[in-house]
Amino acid sequence: MRHICDTTNYVCECNRAFDKETRHPQVSLIDMSGKSSCRNMATDCYAVKVVSDGCTAGKCGQHYYDFSEATMTFATPASEIDLRQCGGRMLIFHPDIIRCTPLGMRIKDFSFFKYHTDEALHLSCCELKVIGRCLDGIDCELKWGVDEYSKAIISNCIELLLNYCQRFYTRQFITRHEANTAAIKTVDGIIDGFLRSGKAATQSMLTACRIAPELKMSAEYLNDMMKHETGKSVSEYIQLRRILMAKELLLSTDMTAGDISSMLGFCAESCFNTVFKKITAARLMNTATADDDSKHWGPQCHPNAQRTNIPITPNH
Repeated sequence: MRHICDTTNYVCECNRAFDKETRHPQVSLIDMSGKSSCRNMATDCYAVKVVSDGCTAGKCGQHYYDFSEATMTFATPASEIDLRQCGGRMLIFHPDIIRCTPLGMRIKDFSFFKYHTDEALHLSCCELKVIGRCLDGIDCELKWGVDEYSKAIISNCIELLLNYCQRFYTRQFITRHEANTAAIKTVDGIIDGFLRSGKAATQSMLTACRIAPELKMSAEYLNDMMKHETGKSVSEYIQLRRILMAKELLLSTDMTAGDISSMLGFCAESCFNTVFKKITAARLMNTATADDDSKHWGPQCHPNAQRTNIPITPNH
């Protein structure tokens, strides 16, 4: 476990880079409008940066379908922080300030800390105001001074900020739906190509970490995007496509279940049978529910309609 003196060095160094006073040894909210005395800094703190898009034009993965009021980027401990941004604010906090708090228990749920810089969050005017109020709340608490309530109040304020960030990232996935759909088609091609090639029989199964670089994404962003668009993680989606291909091969070829299970990378035919029954049973239940609900929703309006129709990429 690290001591506070280790933390103080990193927080203080960031403050010194912008000639700012240190109000708390484990947390700082830095106004980045001034010139920094260094370009980059590696810390053992989490970092959240909010900068105006005038300073990030053409950067951070912004596209025509994104908002353009401001941009947020995130960094995990041991990451290098770029201090060259003009304007905006940066929140840094050491893991010790959230240890044994509700936020500390769920900090890993905020996967956007591991996103690439070009997977940044682009804010609307209203969203920027909300983020600004959250940061103002942290700043107000830092000005109050350190006492026995500081840790709980500051960690609660940071958690509120991160919850809003998660909410706004979900909104961004919605506004990027068309781009996400195109990305999923690429994922389908990668998975189906791997399975049809027979590589699954001799190599380890595909993972988000192996697929993401081909889409120039982080594994965390790919996984979150897939969950939003399909309701499944990358590993669950791969498993589904394996079973869909198995069904296709059973119906269109003379291959046995054993041959198919081997080709698709299952360790044994019994394992293949178990997964096959589990997934097909779940899909039948979803279909039955969709058919029943369609009486009220209509076949095209049912909320699960898109998620229950995942075609196999044709074999060219």
